Amino acid sequence: MATPRKALFGSYTTRLAVVGMLVLIGALVVASVAQAAVSISRAELSGTQLRIEGQASPNRTITVDGVAMGTSDGAGKFRIERSGFTAPADCTVDVNDGSTTAATARLSGCTVSSSPPPPSSSASLSSLTVSPTDVVGPDPATGTVTLSSAAPSGGFTVDLTSDNTAAATVPPSVTVPSGSTRATFTVSTKELTNAQSAVIIGTVGGDFSTERHAVITVWDSFHFSNGSIAILPGGNGSGRVTSQPAGIDCIITGGNGSGSCSAFFPVGTIVRLDARPAADSSFLGWRGLPGCSDPSKIRVARGTTITCQPGFSLK
Repeated sequence: MATPRKALFGSYTTRLAVVGMLVLIGALVVASVAQAAVSISRAELSGTQLRIEGQASPNRTITVDGVAMGTSDGAGKFRIERSGFTAPADCTVDVNDGSTTAATARLSGCTVSSSPPPPSSSASLSSLTVSPTDVVGPDPATGTVTLSSAAPSGGFTVDLTSDNTAAATVPPSVTVPSGSTRATFTVSTKELTNAQSAVIIGTVGGDFSTERHAVITVWDSFHFSNGSIAILPGGNGSGRVTSQPAGIDCIITGGNGSGSCSAFFPVGTIVRLDARPAADSSFLGWRGLPGCSDPSKIRVARGTTITCQPGFSLK
């Protein structure tokens, strides 16, 4: 018996709908995974003792509700333990490693109030924070304003400004919803050729005595990832200064330097400097300049030049 064309068409349409739904679900799952910057495996609050464990990008500062509380290791794992932590009203915290999107974790052992905290007419601006505080332009950062108590009916508005709009800009204001104690806003940054800082300022009602602020530094990609070491010749003698890893090979003759007397290294690199006097000179040691108190293990700092001065003297 032949199957009616209408039934065949209906069956075909149903299969197309099912396949389309599966593709949509798969796309949503992939998008959700792609946005997950931090994963939380443990989040608990025992009294005022906070404990959070999870996975993030390697060697990143981990913030909880905009406050730096730890650092992930080389594999991206982190563990935070903090005493004296006040339970949020909704028992949730935002955990971030400097990515655009924070991960929200619900704290086990924390009890949500049966009703939201009553709005208070005495609410005031308690703090303003930015996370991360160092970014490569034009990557954004997240600002957070926190109140001393729950916002009143109609919300609580905080006026925002940046003292360096060439580096970072903010919206004119942010409103904390009624019954809440905090709100977030986006800090937009510019692509730069040199590092610049901006102070993000929050005030209430045009009264500068209510001012709270945070500093964000916007970097170009090279100086965000590198720092340098420079050799400053000292004394009237001659010698040679080299580095491990390679980069510096500075020939000092009669107190004057030539060759590679400065070099860039990736941030966090431990650099060892070796000084060898010429036949007619003696090595007197290193002058204790900032960042170079021990030339055998100098840690390279972001966007910073660390200067080291060897002393060579004629015999």
